Amino acid sequence: MKKGIKILLSMFLTFSLFACSKDTENVKDYEAGTYKGISENGRGGNLEVEVTFSSAEIENVVVTAHQETPGLSDAAIEKIPAEIVEYQSLAVDVVSGSTITSNAIIEAVADAVKQAGGDADALLSKTIEKELSQEVIELEATVIVVGAGAAGYSAALTAFDEGAQSVIVVEKAGTIGGNAIVSGGFIENLDEELRPENNEGYRKVIEDIIAQGPQNASEEAMWDEFVADYNAFTASGSTKIYDSNIYHALDLARNEGVEYTGTDFPDAVMDFNHWFEEKTGAEWKKPTAGIVGYSWPRWASLEGYYSGQGYFHYFDQWIEKDNANITFLTNTPMSDLIIDDNGRVSGVVAVNKDGTTYRITGEKGVILCTGGYGANTEMVKATDEIWGDLITDDIITTNAAGITGEGILIAEKAGAMLMEMDNTMLFPMANIHTGSTESIVGTTASSLMVNQEGLRFCDETKDRYTISGAMLAQTNKMGYIISSSENALITNGKTQGGEDVEHLIKNGELYRAETIEELSAITGINADNLKATIEQYNNSCITYVDEEFGRTTFEPNSQILTAPYYAYPCTPATHITMGGVVVDDFGHVIDKNGMIMEGLYAAGEITAYNCGIDGAFAYGRAVAKTVMSE
Repeated sequence: MKKGIKILLSMFLTFSLFACSKDTENVKDYEAGTYKGISENGRGGNLEVEVTFSSAEIENVVVTAHQETPGLSDAAIEKIPAEIVEYQSLAVDVVSGSTITSNAIIEAVADAVKQAGGDADALLSKTIEKELSQEVIELEATVIVVGAGAAGYSAALTAFDEGAQSVIVVEKAGTIGGNAIVSGGFIENLDEELRPENNEGYRKVIEDIIAQGPQNASEEAMWDEFVADYNAFTASGSTKIYDSNIYHALDLARNEGVEYTGTDFPDAVMDFNHWFEEKTGAEWKKPTAGIVGYSWPRWASLEGYYSGQGYFHYFDQWIEKDNANITFLTNTPMSDLIIDDNGRVSGVVAVNKDGTTYRITGEKGVILCTGGYGANTEMVKATDEIWGDLITDDIITTNAAGITGEGILIAEKAGAMLMEMDNTMLFPMANIHTGSTESIVGTTASSLMVNQEGLRFCDETKDRYTISGAMLAQTNKMGYIISSSENALITNGKTQGGEDVEHLIKNGELYRAETIEELSAITGINADNLKATIEQYNNSCITYVDEEFGRTTFEPNSQILTAPYYAYPCTPATHITMGGVVVDDFGHVIDKNGMIMEGLYAAGEITAYNCGIDGAFAYGRAVAKTVMSE
């Protein structure tokens, strides 16, 4: 049978892959030596290489300086220089998931080629011929995980921790981390020692909620417990803000516009947090803070790391320390599910970029963690029913390039039920050029937001749907986060997401000035309106009274007081696709008849009603625990 499979596949696979159709036979020789090449178009700023030439060829390429995202850029930094030397060409394939870094390396090497007297254009069009593998490899594992993002890594490590003898993770991209590695890296954490100090604004939020009373029957059933919990916390004498699993669940339900359903989600998040701390020794930054659309300051990120990269650093350390039998197959997208004669999902078929086909069977099952489809504009347009014509072909995305929904479609083909496909969450603070969230300066929890006319247009602490809808109604469908030295969250020339401030300013992705008048001049924001808006906003930070939009949450240092002043231009971008495969409370995928699909599980953004990076980590763990217990 194995031989037959190989023969059958060979009939359909192409024998050669051409990176470019144009061939160049006579590439110009070089002035021997070592040259420094620079690209200004790295993901985080300038990227530098050192290229050594003999008189006839490129001998060595080394990336010597960069500001790229660790984890996201590692594969490109390793692979692209090696292939340039191997093929003596700049027409090498970019690393899937690390396109910007790949292209920056190629551009920097081209710069060095020109300095050495070579013909960079010829190298950019020099044909690279590769023979595709015809091999079919059959593998077995205790658990198969599809996708190496937050949900996938969490599921793989949990399965190992729960006793799996072997775990195989197949990943479409050439990098790991998925959307989590380019996210803000925030996850909810309710531990009291991490919380900020209480203030009158935070106190007023809770007391107003209690005074208003329950809003529906589901809240009525938990209300006495919630009030008693708050009163007990107040009586304890703690100086921290109030938070708890029950308030987290209530706050999330109201923010998402759904009914209270209990504390399962915050319980799962805290289970992940404590497990992650125990297993890796990771520490959280203090204090917790509010983030865009979720203003209550319960969001933590990892000490010493930008964005989501720290989670994968610690996970990788754990894998190495415990010699965990977890195999990662990158550049190997799933092409199909294997269903046995009993109708059980028993494995996956995945095809590597080099042509190798893997048929992998999983003793306990397959966990789909392939993410959503936020980077697939056509799929978003075809399914979304919330934003209508506002979702255009040129809308940007915060997503990693590979988040295009194939996992959802493969599951649907196998019989999975889909739901909520009409619901796309937009993120209102995306970089207007790149869609990045790492370049944000200031936050909506501690800063001000204005339109081109210098006027506020919503409560900055509202949910993402409300803010995005309001922003899309403004001039050029954009706004500006206005901050100052008190609340810009710039440290050592880096944004809170790790991007280089000077690079952003140079590229017109951030504006900085010593006076409000100067800031108005360089942004084109109406100066008189901006000054008046800042004055009124600063007063609200003191009184906790916002007569215009009713905002009450103001983090410490929210006033716009001291130069330098910053204006961060931003616009809504596709962020989280809320639709996907339907799962039950234990992560079993449900088919179109409402029945469990035996052997198939899902976690993270591939599922309907998912909850971003926090839900991905938490439910990746929860689902893997289910798999190992069955």
